[in-house]
Amino acid sequence: MKRCELGFPQHRSARNWLDGCLRIVIAVQCFGLAGRYLFSPNERESDVFEWLQFDFHWPEPLVQSIDNAGAWLTLAAGLLLCVAGIVRPRMDPESMLGRSLRWLDGTAALWIAVWVFTMAVAHRMRATLYADLTFAEDAVRYVAPLALLLLINRPTRRLEIERGGFQAERAAVILLMLAAAATFAAHGYKAIECYGPFMDLVLLSDMRWTQFYPSESTVQRSLVAIGVVDLLVAILLVVARWPAVAFYMAVWGGVAAASRMTAFGFSAWPETLLRAANGGVPLAILGYWIVSRRQRSVQPETTASPDTSTPHQCETP
Repeated sequence: MKRCELGFPQHRSARNWLDGCLRIVIAVQCFGLAGRYLFSPNERESDVFEWLQFDFHWPEPLVQSIDNAGAWLTLAAGLLLCVAGIVRPRMDPESMLGRSLRWLDGTAALWIAVWVFTMAVAHRMRATLYADLTFAEDAVRYVAPLALLLLINRPTRRLEIERGGFQAERAAVILLMLAAAATFAAHGYKAIECYGPFMDLVLLSDMRWTQFYPSESTVQRSLVAIGVVDLLVAILLVVARWPAVAFYMAVWGGVAAASRMTAFGFSAWPETLLRAANGGVPLAILGYWIVSRRQRSVQPETTASPDTSTPHQCETP
């Protein structure tokens, strides 16, 4: 039975899907973050601003500059990830320009992860309700750029690819699974507890669109059911790794993110885009699984070429 190592044609499409999907999701998230703190009519200060000013008593002008710079740099980093995703595949990765762009690409992903995690830390310090769930709830937001960083820094030379490429790719997928599971588990717990803002999303969306006018007890029972399902799929994603579970999480994550606009109107678009990873990360996992399985089921009968300059060959154990 033939086996194909990462970096060969059988694995490249799955890896490219994962890389491209993560770039789009992270860029959308960055645009949502910038919209919330820079562009939205409902613009507000981040938890980093409140943390530095009220807990550390830093001067307000300095804190405001840090807060705005963080949002602007995150937006720029998201745009850079998109540009690098288009340009890098067309360049020689071993050239000076290719290495420089790879460094910028990785730096952008790292910055996004650091800034989003810093915001989570600040929220954890400032929040009073469900503060202990902050890191789990925001896991997909800061883990997605870390997973992309693993893909960006994967080895490029043939021998390095054969030895280490697959490990980096596998680690990225595992990180994404754990992050998606953590986020859904945190949201599931809050839903079971009938978290007030979740109830508002249901009631306000109904008032704007369906006008069924459910009772408060009906909404509470619905939230409990949703929360139980969220906890269940969080476990199944990691344990069973069923594509159907990832599909449900991708769809429901998108619906839950869109509920901000269905409840509060189009002006809440930053809140929806900021949660792009809630459904985008499961979508990236789902696509990776589907493409990988399809490639394994249609592995071409490839004969090893005597030309060792190309890494595109399969080996038979």
